[in-house]
Amino acid sequence: MSVLTDHLSSSLHHWLRGPRLDIALHGLLRLMALQIGSRPALRKLLRSRDGWLDFGVGLCTETGTVARSIRFTAGRGQVASGAPDDVDVTLRFTDDEALWVMLSSPPQEVMNLILHNRLRPVGSWSTLQLFTYLMTAVLGRHHQRLIARSCEEERRWRGQGGPAAPTTGRSAGLGGTSGRLRATSHEPGVRWLEDPYLSDYGLESFPRLRDFLEQHLTARAEVCAERAACLTDWHRRHGFETTADGTPWDPVERQGLVFAHLMAEKAPVIRRGDLLPGTTTKIPLTGSAVFPDAQGTMIWGELDSIGDRFLIPFDLSPSTRERLHHDIFPYWMTRTFRERVRIAHDDPACLQLGERWVAYFVWKSVGISHTVPDLESVLTKGTGGLNATLRARLADGGDDEARTTWTAMIRCLEGVETYAAHLAAQAAEQARKESCPRRRVELEEMASACLRVPREPAGSLLEAFTSIWIAWLALHNENADTGLSLGRLDQLLQPFFERDMASLQGAEERARYIEKAIELAGCFFLRCADHFPLTPDIANHLFGGASSNQALTLGGVTRAGDDAVNDMTYVLLKVTELLSPRDVNVNARFAPGKNSRSYLERLCEVNVLTAGTPSMHNDAAIFAALRPHGYSEEQLRDWSATGCVEPSISGEHMGHTGSVLMNLVAGLEMALHDGWHPLIAEQVGPRTGRLEDFADFEQVFDAWATQQRHLIAQAVELNELLAQVHAQHRPTPLLSALMRGPAQRGRDVTRGGARVNTSGTSNIGLADVTDSLLAIRQLVFEEGSVGLAELGRAIARDFLEAPELAALIGRRVRRFGSGCPRAVEMANRVARTVHAAWAAHTNSRGGPYTAGFWSMSQHVAYGNLSGALPSGRRAGKAFTPGLTPHPAASKSFLNNLRDVAELDPTSMDNNMAFNVKLVPSARDTCAQTAARMRAYVQTYFEMGGMQIQFNVVTAETLRAAMAHPEDHRGLLVRISGYNAYFVTLSREVQLELIERAEFVL
Repeated sequence: MSVLTDHLSSSLHHWLRGPRLDIALHGLLRLMALQIGSRPALRKLLRSRDGWLDFGVGLCTETGTVARSIRFTAGRGQVASGAPDDVDVTLRFTDDEALWVMLSSPPQEVMNLILHNRLRPVGSWSTLQLFTYLMTAVLGRHHQRLIARSCEEERRWRGQGGPAAPTTGRSAGLGGTSGRLRATSHEPGVRWLEDPYLSDYGLESFPRLRDFLEQHLTARAEVCAERAACLTDWHRRHGFETTADGTPWDPVERQGLVFAHLMAEKAPVIRRGDLLPGTTTKIPLTGSAVFPDAQGTMIWGELDSIGDRFLIPFDLSPSTRERLHHDIFPYWMTRTFRERVRIAHDDPACLQLGERWVAYFVWKSVGISHTVPDLESVLTKGTGGLNATLRARLADGGDDEARTTWTAMIRCLEGVETYAAHLAAQAAEQARKESCPRRRVELEEMASACLRVPREPAGSLLEAFTSIWIAWLALHNENADTGLSLGRLDQLLQPFFERDMASLQGAEERARYIEKAIELAGCFFLRCADHFPLTPDIANHLFGGASSNQALTLGGVTRAGDDAVNDMTYVLLKVTELLSPRDVNVNARFAPGKNSRSYLERLCEVNVLTAGTPSMHNDAAIFAALRPHGYSEEQLRDWSATGCVEPSISGEHMGHTGSVLMNLVAGLEMALHDGWHPLIAEQVGPRTGRLEDFADFEQVFDAWATQQRHLIAQAVELNELLAQVHAQHRPTPLLSALMRGPAQRGRDVTRGGARVNTSGTSNIGLADVTDSLLAIRQLVFEEGSVGLAELGRAIARDFLEAPELAALIGRRVRRFGSGCPRAVEMANRVARTVHAAWAAHTNSRGGPYTAGFWSMSQHVAYGNLSGALPSGRRAGKAFTPGLTPHPAASKSFLNNLRDVAELDPTSMDNNMAFNVKLVPSARDTCAQTAARMRAYVQTYFEMGGMQIQFNVVTAETLRAAMAHPEDHRGLLVRISGYNAYFVTLSREVQLELIERAEFVL
């Protein structure tokens, strides 16, 4: 096959069309079948632990020029004309050109064809991935050459970015200690730090952290099958749907048993030199766990190429590859969340639309862990105390479901205790063999801590960090690593810091302890970065560079309403400054009238030094957004960010705050095409009128609102179908045990057990829709400068034939962010419409849907999949990130600030992301830059602004990093709600960051 495809030259490309392409495809499929049938090494790939992998794949074009199929039965392939309905998956290409691209590209490019809607799989995506893997194996060395050529083209393109720059990840000239801030006031909650800013410490003060950070930035993540293999082995012995004797499993009971088994079998790994024991996977540095019970089969097609791809490659050992292909993936290929919905509901339209990638993405196809567990109970009660309460409830009775749920929760907590005991034994064994006295003491302290926690309440800062970390890695072995968040870590840890400090004698001893606290917190941050989501290459374009996104929240007010800034707030900020972490995702609350100016200034200084973190939130605006839900004042005061920026009530809120990523521009494009979506090329929504039929602006707005409500209803339907799968097949008893509510109610969190239940959404393209509607209203209906049909024709041709119209729009129409009250009014109207559309739905757990306006990196992906807009935006260009105004809205940063601050927070009960790129003046010191930034942020918050986040980096530095990634490994950037290392991003996301408006401080 490789010989034939090598000769598919550009001349053949033009010759092979229609019937010729159909015949050529038939020949290629027959050659594939012959090679697999005649070569034992290839034929072996069709045999799994359960027997032969029998399946069928159809390939056809929408134009009807090509239609073929291939079936594999008992290790033999058979090719036939036509694409029958009874195959497992049919690959429907838009035209001959799309099919040609698949034949002449690396097999994983199949996913990019899907992303750009040039290919639509109908049927099992697991089978699609298996077929892709087989194509990779048949192509052999030719596939490797295709990958290498693709990577070289990407390197060559990026190499044109710009000259090398002297920085390696921080804002040039601002990374030292000269010109740094010193605390000018003392906050009441800071009891032990004489200099809360800890200004005299640099990374050089902590060689252990410096070395760990270097390893973190240079090591590639390695695929780890430990979790997947353990779960698969258990289910093969005990069954999934039914027990070994055929009795139906209660899924809650089953999940409790299998998780306890997993933790008992999990390897107790202690990274050399670390202060905290245990690892999320078996890999000491950075591992990637496989979640085949969720959506892990999505990487099946890349098992031979995942280590060679250009963006975020993973190491994958031959033994792991063998185990995944022959054992794990075949067992789970019909049991993933997506396939269960497809099978149970006959491939519903809402799932098909979601798999077009253009209108919405529903995260429950991956996992549900966008929430903040109750880590406070782990620290104050221990897992033993939690289990004592659960056993008491069992003794008191309860219905069958409650008793099953309590029993499963007990088993999960016991599993965590078993793992901690194994860590204690491992630490003690290493201590006996350790020759370095200092390290021996550390290991002995580690062993002692693991004998106590998390089973018992923590008694020191070391035990508190150890207890949280063990619980944390356990939670990440139950649920996919997508947005599980730490909550208010400074509030949780402050009592232990104070207790330790009070027991010490003298300034010198306390100074050493402060250094140890910083080092311990640094080890915790880097432990949290020891896992990276295992994603197919397509995710690099949809969610560029996104890691597990473990949000951590600092500051704000206490539950009683007092200033919550304390010693540990500043210790954690210092660690943030030292490490510039991609993950954890640091979010800082600021309570006007409660938190000090010096605290806000320190937040800004850390942002300057790291170039991209922390994100800053206004408590007053968040309270206003959440108050309509009826939360108590104590609950409001205890909110935490989860995932990107979304607010959750700490420890009691099952919000899955990233459940849906919605494209607002998709509804606008459908409104301008009478419900037809141009890229999907189908009648997706209801008919709301042709352009020439709209008599006034209100009809246009109503058409957009109708189309958007239709898309939202479709996304809700899919989210609810997936929620049923989680509740019926994959409940999460450990997460339930570590939340307030499930123990009292005797219900898993997937079944409404938490005290607070919502479904959070992200809505992308607010500024783009607003600017487009402003242009239509002003130019078409108020001024009559252009007809709506004429505007529609210009848009359809990407303004190539009407450049003067694009110039007119840019010159005359004032955008959101320009300081125009009418633009703000339109943005608020759009946001209210979106919020109301979501609020009209109730989720399966009895709670409302909430609306957020942040975008991860979907503003780039959705922009790439959208045509030109009435705002003058060209086809394929990124939308603005979050709800950030367009770069051309105004040259004045204050105009941007004012407009965003005037948005109604009650329409944004899942928060927002306002992204700003600031460039320090070359004349200013770090302290002066931070002071100026603080003034802007404080003014913005006083005007009512909800959230703001900065990239303190120049476009010149970003271009240099694009061209010379090896010199900028640690360059941190804020995308829209999360952090990423710039060099790991797709070129589209990199360019969007470069092109953002740049404001000089």
